[in-house]
Amino acid sequence: MKHVAFDIENSATEHGDTADLRRCLWLSSMKGSTRSATLVSLAAFCAASGIDGELPIFRVRQLVVSPHAMMKATVGQRWTQVISDVRRALRYWDDPPTRWLALRLRARIPTLSDAATAASLRLGTDEAKRAHVALDALAASEGGTLDEVPATAGVIEPLLRAATPETFGVASPKSLDNKRTLLRKVVRLVDPLSTGMRETSVDTLPAEWREVLAFLERQLKKHEKSAAAILRRLAGFCARQGIRPVDIGTPLVETFVAMEIATHAPAYVEKVRAALRRWNDAVAAGLKCPHLPPPSAPVRRQEDVDWHSVPSGIRTPVDTYLEKAVSVRNPGDWGDLVPDDDPEYAELGVAFGNPVSSSAATEAVPILEPGTQKNWRDAVKRAWHAAEVDRRVQPKPEALGDLFCKPVVAALVASTRNARRRRNEAQGLVFDPKVKGRYEHTLVEALCSVGRALAIAPERLEEVEELKRQIDPSVIGLKRTTNGGFERVYAERRIGMRHATMLAKFADTSRLKRWFEGPSVLWALACAPIQRGRKPQATHVALARNALIARMGQYVAPVRRANHARYRYVGDDRHLILPEGDGEGTLIIPANEAKTLRSIHVRIDPETVRMLKLYIEHFLPAAQKQAKASPDNPHLFPGADGQKVEEGGYGPGRGYITRSKLNTSFKKHMLKHCGLDMCLHVMRHLAGKIILDQDPSAMSLVKEILGHKRLRTTQSYYAEVCKIVAQRRYIHLLERQARRVLATMTFKFIDPQTGKAI
Repeated sequence: MKHVAFDIENSATEHGDTADLRRCLWLSSMKGSTRSATLVSLAAFCAASGIDGELPIFRVRQLVVSPHAMMKATVGQRWTQVISDVRRALRYWDDPPTRWLALRLRARIPTLSDAATAASLRLGTDEAKRAHVALDALAASEGGTLDEVPATAGVIEPLLRAATPETFGVASPKSLDNKRTLLRKVVRLVDPLSTGMRETSVDTLPAEWREVLAFLERQLKKHEKSAAAILRRLAGFCARQGIRPVDIGTPLVETFVAMEIATHAPAYVEKVRAALRRWNDAVAAGLKCPHLPPPSAPVRRQEDVDWHSVPSGIRTPVDTYLEKAVSVRNPGDWGDLVPDDDPEYAELGVAFGNPVSSSAATEAVPILEPGTQKNWRDAVKRAWHAAEVDRRVQPKPEALGDLFCKPVVAALVASTRNARRRRNEAQGLVFDPKVKGRYEHTLVEALCSVGRALAIAPERLEEVEELKRQIDPSVIGLKRTTNGGFERVYAERRIGMRHATMLAKFADTSRLKRWFEGPSVLWALACAPIQRGRKPQATHVALARNALIARMGQYVAPVRRANHARYRYVGDDRHLILPEGDGEGTLIIPANEAKTLRSIHVRIDPETVRMLKLYIEHFLPAAQKQAKASPDNPHLFPGADGQKVEEGGYGPGRGYITRSKLNTSFKKHMLKHCGLDMCLHVMRHLAGKIILDQDPSAMSLVKEILGHKRLRTTQSYYAEVCKIVAQRRYIHLLERQARRVLATMTFKFIDPQTGKAI
């Protein structure tokens, strides 16, 4: 540590600002409550100074010694406490080792060397020595030094999970766990994600950066909180280096992106990409700043294609058709579906009087779900882009009909397969060129749907249809027909590989036991603050929500995640009808809100009713406050900051939680508190598995429970179960017949040499 002491000695002449002072407080051994109070007082002191941006330390000292009257008047009665807290902060700043480390961590990724220095400042002598030895061993196991390995949780956690007793020179698993715990503790001292050193306050930024952030916030949607936080940190990163908004450049952005990714999981790059795209959108809307290059996309992604970059000859016919489309689940004005001159009957979608002419029938509104509309646009733009970049496609398509030819579809399939190859190689998998991909078939299938809807020439459409059949991954072979031709043989439809892998783990009885205990475990954790007379926080609300979903999935109905998210508990169209006192309730989901357009009408058991009432009384007010929902929001799980989350959905303040957020929260809590790797869709499949494990012949019961329209769908999803049922039935009949035959007949074998019975 001699090099550290040398740097500490030379850092006495360096000058910092209040951002470095806050970092110094986070690195100090101050108690958490005292640190929080000191940071609040420091923010109030800076705000009252009237100086734009961060205050230099020498200016803080001047204002502490001789504050002006305006500062005291602005702070008010808390002036004595505020000035005392600021003096305390300056005392920690005067400690050379802490000041050196705070200045060293300015605008850079911490390393294990920084973690070792922080350990010497915050831990006892013996513990700091053991931490230094463990850090050296960890760096050596990666073939590096303390200055080469980043000290962030995202980097260290995989190394600690892969470590063995030999990595640290210990003899027992317990000693290995102790080393892991010590290293996690030390890395948290300098990891920006684990402390408040990473956050940026808008109030401490220069005026020009505050104006930029205000413009960006007006462009962002209310639920884009991660993008807003990333842009705030970008502003703080640039401001502390004296960079103005108009001077921000590519090298600076690349450094910032590297710091963001180093403190998060690899998938976080998608959020950074989204934030920088929103910055560029704001620039296009009038923000006087340069465009910023988003970080390169991971190899698993295809190239981004903007719909508006597609030529108008291709884009306009599709937009014109889709502008008229409505959703079955949210049709709006039914008069649009059936043309009629009488508005009274048109409101009901009923044509009265003379029959509708054929020309009027063609003008009827097409019925397409929002997801299907997105898939159509995606297929069209990817087909155009694949043809545009493939030199073998000549001439380039300019009209929609030009996309429906063999060269364009072949280019689309080739580009999608290349993306799949790169993804496999990045994951260390071997790419098998003989395996047909599901995604490229889906794109071509959507392209065919566009062609049929927009009346593309039949000969062009048939060419694409034939290619679609050739690349269909469901085709497993050909068989000869009676007329001498060939017919394709299709594989049975089954559960997806990812969900099937999750579901197979529940063959272990201990996992099923944890699943049955899951709702009560999550509910007990959620109700802990209520039992102590405290208000639940956001974490407790999420735990209560997931406990309710698990309970309803087990004892009420294993509905789809979209239905879980939409639960309404008040209003004429509510889903949950609860009794005034104890007893059973009712769950009613109308047909237009179900995927298969089949209504659900089931009972709610008394225990689930009790949990629902407790949730509405204690947790729902906190959930509504967190989601900024209006008082008349009818949803059990409000979310999306009250914004509408579906086409023609609810007005501001009346929306519900998004399906993805609901699923992510459920997966996180089930893994953390129950040790189960499962999602909401696997919970639905698990209900069918539990029934079939008890009675393999109860396929019709599973069909009703899961709300499938056809029994064949249920049988195809549980094809393996059907085969096991057939095998068990065969063995049962075989053994019964064997017992019957062996009990009535006696076999005697004659030795041909002796003539005696054997």
